Amino acid sequence: MLYYVVSLLSQIYCDGPILQAVQDARLFSDSKYFVDMPLKQDPVTTLRAFYELGDQSKDVEMLSSFVSAHFDVPGQELQETYPEDWVPFPNSFTNIDDYQLRRWALHLHRIWRDLCRRVKDDVRLHQERFSLLYVPHPFVIPGGRFREFYYWDSFWILKGLLFSEMYDTAKGTILNLIYMVENHGFVPNGGRVYYLSRSQPPLLTPMVYEYFLATGDVDFVQQVLPALEKEQTFWNLNRARSFLDPETKEELFQYYQYRAAMKFPRPESYREDMEMVKGLNTDEEREQMWSNLASAAETGWDFSTRWFAQEGPSMHDFKSIRTLSIVPVDLNAFMCINMRILASFYEIFGKNYFFLIL
Repeated sequence: MLYYVVSLLSQIYCDGPILQAVQDARLFSDSKYFVDMPLKQDPVTTLRAFYELGDQSKDVEMLSSFVSAHFDVPGQELQETYPEDWVPFPNSFTNIDDYQLRRWALHLHRIWRDLCRRVKDDVRLHQERFSLLYVPHPFVIPGGRFREFYYWDSFWILKGLLFSEMYDTAKGTILNLIYMVENHGFVPNGGRVYYLSRSQPPLLTPMVYEYFLATGDVDFVQQVLPALEKEQTFWNLNRARSFLDPETKEELFQYYQYRAAMKFPRPESYREDMEMVKGLNTDEEREQMWSNLASAAETGWDFSTRWFAQEGPSMHDFKSIRTLSIVPVDLNAFMCINMRILASFYEIFGKNYFFLIL
């Protein structure tokens, strides 16, 4: 059922004539604004209404009227929520001796109250009308135009929550990512249907480890361990590459790359990605550029010059982006850390536990 819903939503929010028409018409100044707008009706009804427009969809006023009739303003699917485990002065802050630093830390600590959100039940009951992906627990948003959770951000948010002794919110943050793995097979870049084409640095296993070190909650580790193994499998199947012996063609070792296969622009940066392929003559060249852009977004380093050409006439030129040609040492370090943490968890629960969850 969820796969069917995602497939329908993808025709509106990820690729297709509605997305292309709205973004090309520049109805909104920010490409992300439209793809965050909830549907007022189901996707099939919305698609049918758009096709009935025919050539009228090329008229900006008609297209604007269509969007107003079938889409709501973004942000209504979330509600502000007060984190129940927040206290004004956590005990851990007494360890900060410097007065100015402690005052600054307390200022940051107060921001948790402003950035905590919960997904409304309407999204759970009618996922087919929202690009926002439902998660069951409150979470901390980055803020501004970023109204959803982000995988890369969640790791650093978790570390802050643990220092603030907000263990329930920290646990909920992890469980939301576990929910993604259980329902989608991996943790997407963020909490939107258009982020399901890519992930971000695989830090869920270290997040569980950080939580375990802070709380000693061994039962929780055992509860989520199958999902950690499932995410590891996703990266092994979809991001691992083989290094072959040049002569014998035998596999010498495996390595990991950020490789988000994209045959279209990133929906939340549609116009920017279309601008990047101007001057490219073939579909293959355009798709290669879009894959490199999406893969750079998967790294969490979008857009660092580390993904650009490092020499020659196009050195550090954005259009020289070549993420797919780079083997990031940090990603491979993350995967190594994940395997070591999983091994330590298996040791806790017995040698046979690994075989039980395969």
